[in-house]
Amino acid sequence: MGTSVSHHSPDTHNWRAVAASYLSENVPVDRISQEVWRAATNQPFGNLPLSLADPIIARCLGTAIVSSSPQEAIRNVSRLIAESGEASLATDIARRAAIASFAEPGNRRMNFVRALFSEAVDYLVSRDLSGYVGKGDRIKDVSSSITFKAHIKKQVESIIDSNPAPENIEASSDKWKTYVISQIQNLTKRRQ
Repeated sequence: MGTSVSHHSPDTHNWRAVAASYLSENVPVDRISQEVWRAATNQPFGNLPLSLADPIIARCLGTAIVSSSPQEAIRNVSRLIAESGEASLATDIARRAAIASFAEPGNRRMNFVRALFSEAVDYLVSRDLSGYVGKGDRIKDVSSSITFKAHIKKQVESIIDSNPAPENIEASSDKWKTYVISQIQNLTKRRQ
């Protein structure tokens, strides 16, 4: 029988600010999303947002785009990751994004990018949120935690959609990294 380990966010000033926002309905979802991304980029180890800019993630995107079905995409992306020896949390999220790139008709590149950031924020929020269920006025029960995460993901997707990925972004590691960093900056900046 296997075991799983829950990896909570580090005990830093930024993550404590995020935790406080989970307790109060007075903090808007867009502000919470911004604080989650800020905390994730300023933690002492494991910078997931920056890991999304790794060249292997661009290669996963390229593989998903040329695949003809979700099954082929997951098979080819999984093979790419295994052969590269670069398995990580970011590549696991990219594997899910490859499948999600087929979820809606249209631009598979943007479907992948949107899913990449959406799945990343889902992971970042999920690792701590269960500890706040029933403790404040925002997350009263499991149902409200699911709704809350859906709102955070929708906020992230909206920001990602406002800066579409250029055609063939997956062909250049440098352009991919620049694009991802610009998206992270969009996710962390204050809005009026």
